[in-house]
Amino acid sequence: MKTNFTKVSSLNLSRIATLLAVGIAVSIGVPALAAVSRTTVKPKTTSSGYIRGGTENNGRTILYVCSVVVDGEYTPGKYYPPNGRCYVSWGGKEYYPSSRIYLYKANSWTWGNFPGYTVGNNPAGGTENNGKNKLYFCRAKVDGEYTPGKYYPPNKTCYIPWGGREYQFKKNFQILFAN
Repeated sequence: MKTNFTKVSSLNLSRIATLLAVGIAVSIGVPALAAVSRTTVKPKTTSSGYIRGGTENNGRTILYVCSVVVDGEYTPGKYYPPNGRCYVSWGGKEYYPSSRIYLYKANSWTWGNFPGYTVGNNPAGGTENNGKNKLYFCRAKVDGEYTPGKYYPPNKTCYIPWGGREYQFKKNFQILFAN
């Protein structure tokens, strides 16, 4: 699948990732770098330390939350270990940009139903500044299994990349929260 995503920031991505992780942690009330870290991954990486977002293939394949740089912004998506790709939804379609893939490790996170989850109320993600609106990690059931994607607060929608298209959920989804 080809994408039209060619604009990538020329700044040092590891420095940006570190600064963004600190900024996110502080902005959501978590001690800086204590509960979240973004890690560049090699293709087909799996680890129990990464944040699980769901499954595919009747639970046989674990999906992880990931992000890739799209048009200069970190965009949340799903990491599919068998092919080593981070899929994101954008403009009604599913893409796997060829930019560097980031997986996330966490000490204390919870998937909470939206709306309704109130313990802590610190959504995870927020590394993306999309027109002054942050994107967060979410997940919803597609074909009976949870699949991770991105949550866009202004329209209260969880966007899931799956099967070549973008699924939109305005209810019956979860957001990743810091405990």
